[in-house]
Amino acid sequence: MSAPTILEKIYTQRQKDVEVAKATPGTKPEDIQTYLDMGLAPTQISLVPRLKSNPSIDTAEPSISLMAEIKRASPSKGEIAMSTNPAKQALIYALAGASVISVLTEPTWFKGSLLDMRLVRQAVDKLPNRPAILRKEFIFDEYQIAEARLHGADTVLLIVAMLTEELLTSLYAYSVSLGMEPLVEVNNAAEMARALGLGAKVIGVNNRNLHNFDVDMGTTSRLVDMVREKNVLLCALSGISGPQDVKVYKGQGVNAVLVGEALMRAADTTVFIRDLLNWPHNG
Repeated sequence: MSAPTILEKIYTQRQKDVEVAKATPGTKPEDIQTYLDMGLAPTQISLVPRLKSNPSIDTAEPSISLMAEIKRASPSKGEIAMSTNPAKQALIYALAGASVISVLTEPTWFKGSLLDMRLVRQAVDKLPNRPAILRKEFIFDEYQIAEARLHGADTVLLIVAMLTEELLTSLYAYSVSLGMEPLVEVNNAAEMARALGLGAKVIGVNNRNLHNFDVDMGTTSRLVDMVREKNVLLCALSGISGPQDVKVYKGQGVNAVLVGEALMRAADTTVFIRDLLNWPHNG
C-alpha cells in the first residue's frame, strides 16, 4: 500500500478531532443544534454579492476581489507567522478592502482554531460592509458546518478531492440550508465537473495539489473555460504572490484570488494588498 498523502493524513486526524468534540459535553451535536435553535449564531451576510464588491468596483478599471487568509503555518511551509494576532490581522484585511476573510481552523498542521474564527468575526462585526468570514477547514461532517455557523462563519470550504459524491452533495445542501453558500474547491477538470454538477455558485481552483502540496499556477488557467458563460464566481486559490499573478487571472475572467502566505509575510499588509490588486492607495 502506498503511504498516505498529506490530505489523507489531515483527514484522518480531523476525523479523530471531530469525534472528540462530538463527545465533549457542551459541544455535542445536540448542544450545537440547541445553540443554533436559540438564535445564538451571529447574523450572516451572503457570500456571492459580497465577493462581487471591492474597493475598485466604482473605478474605470475594476479589479478582481480579494479573499484574505489568516494562516499561522502549513504542512508545506511549516511556521509562517506564529505570533500574528488573528483579530488584529482580520481588521487590517477588512480595512484594506478584502471581500472575504478566510480563517484556517485546523489545529495540527495549520495551528488554527474555531476561537480564531470567532474572534476574527467579532473584530470586523461592526464595520460597514464587513467581509464575509470563511471557515477554511477539512470538512466531512455536518457537525463542522453547524459549528462554523455558530461561531460566525458566513461560508465554509468543501474540498471535492476529499469527499465522495454522496457526501459532497449532502454537505453542500446542508450548508445552503443554513444560509451559507460554500466555496467549493477543485484541482482538475473532473473535480470541476463535479462542482458544476452540484450547482455551486462559488468555485475555487486550488493551484496546490493537496496530495503532494505541489503548486502549479496554470491549474486555474486550464479550468477557466469550463465556467465561462456559467453563473459561477471563479476564485484562484494558492501560490498567488504578486500583481502579475492577479493580472493574468483577471485577464482570464477569474473573479477573486485567495491569498494567505504572501499576506502573512508582508511587511506592510495594507500596501501589499493595494499593490497586489491595483487598488487606490487612499483612505
